[in-house]
Amino acid sequence: MKKDIALKRYLERHIEPGLPDAPQKSCWQHVLVIPAYDESPDLLRALSCLGETETTLVILVINRPDSDPDATRNKSLRDAISRLEPVSQYTEHELYRLSTSVDLMAFDMEAAIGPSPAAQGVGLARKMGCDIAMLWQHQGAIRSDWICCSDADALLPKDYFSRLEAGANSSAAVFPFAHRPDASDEVSEATALYELRLHHYVLGLKYANSPYAYHTLGSCIAIKRQQYCQIRGYPKRSGGEDFYVLNKLAKVGSIASLDGECIAITSRRSHRVPFGTGPAVERIITEKDTRIFYHPECFESLRALLAVVPKLRECALDELIPLLLSQGLASDLALLTSQSLHKMNISKAMTHCLQHGKTEAQFVSQFNQWFDGFKTLKFVHAIRDGRKGMMCLEELLKEQPALFPNTESAIVEVDVLLGNIRKELGWTIETTL
Repeated sequence: MKKDIALKRYLERHIEPGLPDAPQKSCWQHVLVIPAYDESPDLLRALSCLGETETTLVILVINRPDSDPDATRNKSLRDAISRLEPVSQYTEHELYRLSTSVDLMAFDMEAAIGPSPAAQGVGLARKMGCDIAMLWQHQGAIRSDWICCSDADALLPKDYFSRLEAGANSSAAVFPFAHRPDASDEVSEATALYELRLHHYVLGLKYANSPYAYHTLGSCIAIKRQQYCQIRGYPKRSGGEDFYVLNKLAKVGSIASLDGECIAITSRRSHRVPFGTGPAVERIITEKDTRIFYHPECFESLRALLAVVPKLRECALDELIPLLLSQGLASDLALLTSQSLHKMNISKAMTHCLQHGKTEAQFVSQFNQWFDGFKTLKFVHAIRDGRKGMMCLEELLKEQPALFPNTESAIVEVDVLLGNIRKELGWTIETTL
């Protein structure tokens, strides 16, 4: 019943207008949504390698933000698509054959509605593509309940779709990833450092026992159709849409972190989004600033806080600092933790949690709904800003707790640290990566 209500409401209130219905008598096993802005036609060749025995529909959403005045930005990709073999019975749907098992739906959002608002950017493009996928699933053209999302610069492993079975009981799944070296050593090194930073943050959340300890890369996300409707689709944002969509999905079900072979992502500078890996790499290179890691004490504070949450059901907030001290947190850090939470209006949140959390489990669940992935990040920033700021890798490796695995010898080589993390997570990479 919940599933039907969520779908009905989404179709009535939240789906983007003017989307095409599924072609009659069509059926694919899987669907993959990719936004494309100023991308090389080479991506079509990579997409043609997706399928093996099961059929796949790739929905490619061609878009351009209105902040970019160049109307020819997507011309080379359009020209390459026009040379593909059309699927004869579905010509009105802009369907093309990439291989015997992979079809391409070229949804030209830029041609249909014009340049998209810069503030909505890639989030709107992802939502358009995922809305089409959800609609065609509902209409019986796509068998799988998974809406898979990636990027034009990502190469997916051969067992990509079959690995989703491990997340069958989750609202979303996140695939492992690794960045391919670039022709420029400078870009490769900056990207590897930033990838290590992404891992460090998730390792810190895991150390703290946060329920939001998962990676958030748009190239690596798959979403269940029912939960996609429940959260009202992708946020229309020019950046961070991957973080916010998973933050919402984590509140309606678990996020499965998959293992196995990594999605291979191109190391590159990027102007496509205001923040994320590409812009971060650009800043590391141009500003020569490698202080990109949070101090481990940010996660010490978070760990202590999350450990005492159940006790807040019986204790007044006045007892928060003594509770934190009982977890071994230093007095100045306990004070900063308390001050940061009060600035986030924890008192109002506690009133709500007490009203709706009749049992300890319900109380903790209500707290985690309030203290979500976004508030967790704000909290980490508050501890950072109140203490020692960001750190470079060399400084980080001298601090405790050591969040990277196998750092007894204080190895500072980024590639070695990344290799240790992948081994710990059960991630593998192609030898040619």
